[in-house]
Amino acid sequence: MLADLRRSSIGFALLGLSVIVPACGSDRDGFNDDVAPPSGEAPVPTTPGEEPVDPKALVERPWEIVSNKGETFLPNVFYAEPSENEQIMPYAIDGHTMIDRLVYPTLGNPNLYVKGDPNDELIIVLRIEDEAYAHLGAKIEPIENSNLSRLVVKNEVDTGFAFELIERKGRDPWTTSTDAVSTGNDTGVHRIYPNEIIVTNDPPDLPAALKKRRTVRFVFKQGAMGRVPAGLYDVRFEVRKEKQLYLPKPGGRRVFEYQYNAVRVFDTEPEEYNVLNVTDTQVSIGSAYGEKTKDKLDEFVRHLNTTNDPSVKSAAFITFNGDLHNGGSPASLRQRTVAGTYLGEAKEIVNALKDLPVPIFLTAGNHDGYVATGHVPSAVKALDTGLGESLAEVIIDAKDRPWEGFSITAYQDYLKKTEAADQLGGIHRDIFTGGFARSAKSTSFEGWKEIPKADRNYILYDGFYQWQKTYGPLYFSWKFGKSFYLSLNSYELRQHRRSGWGMYTVNYGGGMSQVQMAWLDRELLRAKADKSDVVVLAHHDPRGGHKGKDFGYYFEQLEYRSVFQSAINYLVGKVWNPAVCKLPDWALPREQQESCVHDGLQEWMRGDPEYDMVDGQLWMSGIELMKRLAASKEVRTFLLGHTHYNSLEVLQSGDELLPGKLPIDGASAQKFATLEVENPMRGFSVLKAGVETADYDEHALASSPVEKSYFEFARHYEKAVSGWQRTLSDANTLPRELMVLRLVSNADLTHQTTTDGKEAFGFTVLHLTKKNDARAYGNAQINGATFFRNAGQSAFSKIAQVDLDRTKSLKPHDAASPIEKLFDW
Repeated sequence: MLADLRRSSIGFALLGLSVIVPACGSDRDGFNDDVAPPSGEAPVPTTPGEEPVDPKALVERPWEIVSNKGETFLPNVFYAEPSENEQIMPYAIDGHTMIDRLVYPTLGNPNLYVKGDPNDELIIVLRIEDEAYAHLGAKIEPIENSNLSRLVVKNEVDTGFAFELIERKGRDPWTTSTDAVSTGNDTGVHRIYPNEIIVTNDPPDLPAALKKRRTVRFVFKQGAMGRVPAGLYDVRFEVRKEKQLYLPKPGGRRVFEYQYNAVRVFDTEPEEYNVLNVTDTQVSIGSAYGEKTKDKLDEFVRHLNTTNDPSVKSAAFITFNGDLHNGGSPASLRQRTVAGTYLGEAKEIVNALKDLPVPIFLTAGNHDGYVATGHVPSAVKALDTGLGESLAEVIIDAKDRPWEGFSITAYQDYLKKTEAADQLGGIHRDIFTGGFARSAKSTSFEGWKEIPKADRNYILYDGFYQWQKTYGPLYFSWKFGKSFYLSLNSYELRQHRRSGWGMYTVNYGGGMSQVQMAWLDRELLRAKADKSDVVVLAHHDPRGGHKGKDFGYYFEQLEYRSVFQSAINYLVGKVWNPAVCKLPDWALPREQQESCVHDGLQEWMRGDPEYDMVDGQLWMSGIELMKRLAASKEVRTFLLGHTHYNSLEVLQSGDELLPGKLPIDGASAQKFATLEVENPMRGFSVLKAGVETADYDEHALASSPVEKSYFEFARHYEKAVSGWQRTLSDANTLPRELMVLRLVSNADLTHQTTTDGKEAFGFTVLHLTKKNDARAYGNAQINGATFFRNAGQSAFSKIAQVDLDRTKSLKPHDAASPIEKLFDW
């Protein structure tokens, strides 16, 4: 089992993973682990009667970093590469790019290091060019039968790589210093020296765009970390030459980088512990919306720094379920505002999160990943033109543009070309982020097909690029105790399908690529071998539907057709036009309000017929994800956000996860067609596909194309679930439960209240404990929760602490649910 194998640094060598060999001269603290691995690859045993895990399935891919515990810190080490984050608008905060060479650990993907575990390792990963340390006389020594090498460098106090862990008291001035950092008594700065420096060898098929830098991991073992007290630290790396930060070339930048709150050091790793959960902060910097979102995040951070509540103060870390950003505010539609939205929000978010007293693991949501090509809605363009401003002026004023070789002429030609092709959301390319179309089956770079720059979309901004350059990767895993946390990106739609203007788009439900799904398969195998208790974090519910209803229904991926005239008037408040939120004549009556133009109705999207058709069958990621969660008995907790309310479901063995077919009668078709166009941006997209119009006339929208699409989807759905049992367990597996816990927004954007009528937005303490019940399950799990509501003025009041019974089935509105007794929907 991995639990046994990781008791030595050769643990993952046995699995065919990273073989770590000490670098020459790095064993400063007398830690010697130079032991030869055993020959052969033994299968990893599992529960008696189960097939053993094939170690070849767990081999670290050349684009990954996997720890000796089996955590995939980085499923894609290239996530922050400049070539993978090309957009027109800058993502540097006050001129500082938060993530460039230092790709792990980060503010949103921190490292938890346990001093009491002799086999734990702090790993710091750089993507760094040779010129940045050329003066160190570096030598690369291949490691036999491995895709790794030793990096042997001069590494002295005054000249070499320097790594510092910086306490809060030392943050000012040391974390952001433009000079080499001082260490010593009372500075709050702890310099640590790597036991090993390991380079991932570049395979022959590595794409040229990724060859500019090397992947270098610095490994710090128990000896190196022995003098670091338990606590929360910023991490900083420097390359030094004679006590100064190294300057590779005149006029360039000195080589150093830092990340806030990137490492927490523990003395011991407890079996039972508390975790804080905050979600859906939806930080916006737009007027009144900022008061509902950004200010509430600030209040949360202040509360954590001042509270005396023992359950809060003892928390090991914070989990987050998506929608960190808002991607704009309802009335923010001007070109300069929209173009700089993610950067402006990121500045406020970083300023808040860096003051958290515990580390936070960030999961992405739909509001975090909106895209704009730069097709400005005509009403916005007319307004800005009257005020003497154009998008070209906004772009020209931007500093530190990350699009290498940007040309305003070429960009304007691109806008004309895509407008003529009626593709305002961008040219259709099989790209989720970056410049590569990737194959899920490939174990080498042969599966990375680079799309030439001239054939890609000329993106004004992509929220996920801001995320990758500010917080960390979009999905990853980590372990603490016997808990294995898998953070998914459930808004992994292709780039042109995430497109819109500001926070207004047509596709905001969930989706996952086959590449991420293949990564998840291997994570679940690691959990199976390790017998971990798996907690999956995501933003959207892969069962689909909306608001916990109509499971199995997935929304169609539509073409973005802009924001129509009357919507602009309505949103900016110049002309109140109630027609914006009206449904077509054939639609079923539903409650309408301003939120109809930016609601959270969609849970999950259908596959894209252009790219997800396999042998005539539509591949649907929601169904595929549920198949995996159902088949893996280690997955027992699923944490979600998106809907802005607290709810609890507990599914037991034999409970149905998804229906075998969808209803295809006329009434059902009308009901689901109504859902499809309840958001008028989507109705406008459907209408504009067949009608030349600058505005949305709901009377002109026919139901037949929407219903026809539904009938076709129902046919594909039935085939997709055919042959799958669709229940949590079958006769060949042990009984188990799956707890689905949705948690309310931190922002003042929920309609949920406590049963005494008070607003329910706030945060939650999750209690991981062992429970002696009929299941005889040995691992600590989330068996309790304490709910806190924002009471104003940075004060949070405790609503209640509840036990979460995992032995009985519970539906979302079940009267027996402890959450149902606390909150009204």
